[in-house]
Amino acid sequence: MSWQGKKLGKLIPTALEAYFQKTRSHFFGLLAIFLLLVIYEAGSAKIYAEQKVMISNSAEVMMQRFLWFIGIRNNLFLWAVYALGLAWAFYLAKKQNLLDFKFVYIPYSIFESTLYAVLVGIIAGQLTDRTNLITMMAPQDNTVVATMSKELTSAIGAGIYEELLFRLILISLLLVTFEKLKIVGENKILQSALAVSLSAMLFSGFHFLGGNEVMAFEPFIYRFYAGVILGVLFLARGIGVTSYTHAIYNLLLVLR
Repeated sequence: MSWQGKKLGKLIPTALEAYFQKTRSHFFGLLAIFLLLVIYEAGSAKIYAEQKVMISNSAEVMMQRFLWFIGIRNNLFLWAVYALGLAWAFYLAKKQNLLDFKFVYIPYSIFESTLYAVLVGIIAGQLTDRTNLITMMAPQDNTVVATMSKELTSAIGAGIYEELLFRLILISLLLVTFEKLKIVGENKILQSALAVSLSAMLFSGFHFLGGNEVMAFEPFIYRFYAGVILGVLFLARGIGVTSYTHAIYNLLLVLR
């Protein structure tokens, strides 16, 4: 049992301890995200079936363009990469004895993520307000995404691809790099804080790429705080809960 598990065991019942440990694994997270992927891809296929131009999430486009840059132009290759990631996560989970989770954990984690989604807006808004800016980012007037169904699909896509890119891939790579180069010594807390902060800055700035939104400090700092919260949540609860939190937060913004 890890040191996190020992601490949890002193504070919460065994059943909850098992839930928190097993839903934190990358294998459970990627399995849970698969459900979001199916909803996102099915929704996109239905919405854009008769249209020549399909509006994709920017993080998804960034991943596709990276594959094109290295000579891979088959969009189905992203699914192959996802399958490889799932196989790697399965290996890790088996090694750590985290495979025997219950599928009821998925609805539990969705409920947990909904609570976090509400907290993300409240905490990020309060932090932004204390920076003497805005309490909540005003909704954007997006003439490209014209219907509710497109907005809902886009919200789910952002929860999937932005979390895979900025949390699972970027934070993990930064942590490995900091550990290998002994940046800030061997202090794991400082390494984690630096990785979360850097990923949050890139996550926030990423939203201004493409010219759809004018760069401004207020929305940048709001998204930075949201990125920090999601980064901490990723380290504490894993990619599944974090991805659902982001997606549900976006859905709440669309439906409010």
